[in-house]
Amino acid sequence: MAKYEGEAPESIGNEVASPDGDGPVHPRAEMVVVLAQQGMGRNEISRRTGIPAVSVSRIAEANGIYFDGSRIEMALKARIAELKQQQAGIALGLHEDIAVARMLLRTARTHRDYAFASKAIGDLTQAAQRMTPEITNHEEAEEVKDALIGLHFQMGLMRDGFEAKYGVPMDSPEGIEIFDRVRQEAKQDD
Repeated sequence: MAKYEGEAPESIGNEVASPDGDGPVHPRAEMVVVLAQQGMGRNEISRRTGIPAVSVSRIAEANGIYFDGSRIEMALKARIAELKQQQAGIALGLHEDIAVARMLLRTARTHRDYAFASKAIGDLTQAAQRMTPEITNHEEAEEVKDALIGLHFQMGLMRDGFEAKYGVPMDSPEGIEIFDRVRQEAKQDD
């Protein structure tokens, strides 16, 4: 093992922030700070930079950054959405390539050109099918479901309030008449 004469070389562990506290000094520590501010998680920063996770935490803490799970989750969701958008772009490009291969198929003059274009169309079609992102989003469906449940609950409260105030069921002929009259009065007030 080599010995160092004089001072030991700078290490990321002992130089996480400048003495006056205005930010990191070491370039790798600065990388950690920038990535953490972008919402990246400790383990992901460690994987990308090669800096041990424990050092990433120490550097972030020395610079006033703490890893928040919800912020990291939001950044992850945004990154996944970005990747899906890129994937859709690739799928669109493959569809354009299929159109070119179909043109080559139609203009083929030899059996070999015809076979090559046919093979290209098949391969491109399979690739496009694999690259086309899913149309449904489970999380959005869950949000809509939660919103509908909330709406149902609010409508129930409104019905109960109406029936308590007017003393008739809301869906009775008298209740419908009262509801229409109140709605007309509200329109006139606007």
